Amino acid sequence: MHHHAGDPRLKVLIHIDADTESTRIEVHGVVTAANVRALYVVARRVSVKLPGYEIVIDLAHARVSAAAIEELRERARLSLLYSGIDASETPCRLRLVDPLVIVKTKENA
Repeated sequence: MHHHAGDPRLKVLIHIDADTESTRIEVHGVVTAANVRALYVVARRVSVKLPGYEIVIDLAHARVSAAAIEELRERARLSLLYSGIDASETPCRLRLVDPLVIVKTKENA
């Protein structure tokens, strides 16, 4: 049985390119303001293991809520990652690959 549209779990694949010193986090699933913190946790772990590497969050295969994409764009603009756990922030080179679908939902999270 396949769960696509309503599956709240995020699936991520991490591709490391040592030649370009970049890491691509390919995201599948539905990203919302409520679960976007999970992406911060993954990205922060990558930044700790591979300091100086550019982190590309590839949302091309994900559906992303309007609130979540705005938050991620702001993080990329500031080059700061939330820890996802507490209020601390980590400087990083962060780039987004925009999703094909931005879900217009009313979120309060």
